[in-house]
Amino acid sequence: MSTPSVAAPAERLVVVGSGGRPYREYSYQSLHTRYTLSAVLAAEPTWQRPYLDSYVVADLSDPLAIADAVRRLAGPGAAPVGVLTWDETAVEATAEAAATLGLPQLSAAAARNCRDKYATRTLMSRAGLAAVRHRLVTTADDAVAAAAEFGYPVVLKPRALAGSIGVARADDEGEVRAAFALAAGAAYATLPTGHGILVEEYLDGEEISVDSVVHDGAVHVVHTARKRLGFAPYFEEVGHLVAASVEESWAAEVRELVTGAHRVLGVTTGVTHAEVRLTSRGPRLIELNARLGGDLIPFISAFATGIDLVVAAAELSFGRLPDLTPTRGATAEVRFVYADTDGLARPLDLTAAAAVPGIVHTAVLAEPGDRLLLPPRQAIPRLAALVAVGPDEAACREALDRAEALVDRTVEPLALAGAAA
Repeated sequence: MSTPSVAAPAERLVVVGSGGRPYREYSYQSLHTRYTLSAVLAAEPTWQRPYLDSYVVADLSDPLAIADAVRRLAGPGAAPVGVLTWDETAVEATAEAAATLGLPQLSAAAARNCRDKYATRTLMSRAGLAAVRHRLVTTADDAVAAAAEFGYPVVLKPRALAGSIGVARADDEGEVRAAFALAAGAAYATLPTGHGILVEEYLDGEEISVDSVVHDGAVHVVHTARKRLGFAPYFEEVGHLVAASVEESWAAEVRELVTGAHRVLGVTTGVTHAEVRLTSRGPRLIELNARLGGDLIPFISAFATGIDLVVAAAELSFGRLPDLTPTRGATAEVRFVYADTDGLARPLDLTAAAAVPGIVHTAVLAEPGDRLLLPPRQAIPRLAALVAVGPDEAACREALDRAEALVDRTVEPLALAGAAA
């Protein structure tokens, strides 16, 4: 990706947290030409540094530390300041910091309602809004009892994680016990573990995601994306597709559900990422994330719709409703490439894949020597990301199939590397 060279204008935007370079550099590229860009980071910046006017290293779990860092970055008598995070681990603390500073942001209570899947389910059920049968359990025996009551299959998941980590379908008692152990042992970054495991009725049907812009409580759906899942019975997200605007038969009902979820959970501002199952009984909410979507979804959305959700989130942090007029009508898809077996990543050359017509972006996601264990034993053990843009889903699939065939998915066997499997 290119090094920024354009001078930033006066308004200062403070980004809290970062994320990995392959997944979030596009966000910095979108922002640094429009705002004076500062950051509150957990560690000294590396690749982020060329995009930043200034930064402070602070504890991203401490709202007071974040608020103090924003004050230092803003300086006395500075121009208006906006605060933004797309980091799941910092959503709640950033909301509290923004409230302390009197800056536009979702409330800390709304952030908690979204991050805590049990709270989400409880509030949705109380509101009678497409409720999903669920139970919070702390032992494998309790999980088995809940599954017997709901009927198989069921899904078990951690109470507060991200990226489908630790989520599994179970079809019998043995699988429930295995899924409970998986969910109980799951961890990601600094997200909390413990506090119970959710057992839920299995939701059939296709899974989609819905990204929305919320301003003064009004929910504006920007796009829906088809989620590609793999490694069953786990729910590894192996790709996403944002299609040219087509009014699906379920679109109105999904919008109603997502709008209601924002209301029930108290989300009145920000860019959000909802996950929904299109079940035989109608759409059901899986979760509502009070932040930008991950997995390059906002990146491909811009190719499909022309709407930059990263800039939209920034504008909302200044209290402004962004322009949400679509300027494109394409289809864009990201596909993540995985090794065929466990192993250590080798140097990866994506030159040939990048040259395939229709491929607009490639990224190496595993550095040489990285230990990769296929799901469910490791969170998102990906080799590469490929992005295609075309007139329709078929064109994207063709380009991605051709490009993926040119990616060397072989890894160094763990035994030969002297590593334990």
